[in-house]
Amino acid sequence: MIALLIYVCMSAAGLTMIKIGTARESTLLLDTAGFDLKLSWILVIGLCIYVLSFLMSIMVMKRMNLTIFYPLSAGLIYILVSLAGFIVLKETFTVQQLIGMAIILVGIVVMNLGKA
Repeated sequence: MIALLIYVCMSAAGLTMIKIGTARESTLLLDTAGFDLKLSWILVIGLCIYVLSFLMSIMVMKRMNLTIFYPLSAGLIYILVSLAGFIVLKETFTVQQLIGMAIILVGIVVMNLGKA
């Protein structure tokens, strides 16, 4: 379960850093002169963390039932990314998003009652 939480945190952190990195000095140009790619260091670190989280997910998935792993990780990642967007990126929540996150949390708990 600890490995699952590490995966979820790494995935959310990687996605947040990718979002921040795309807003900073990142370009991808394709023209007749060739290919030009400029990536911010935050974007590169975010991509590395996200790839590591993917590899971690494979290890966690190997040890857990998919019916527990996927809903739990997907729901938690969604909520963590939303919170990171709110705290780090200063994005706002709508009432519908807050209700949706509460429903996701309740759904995760109900789905996993008696499983583990």
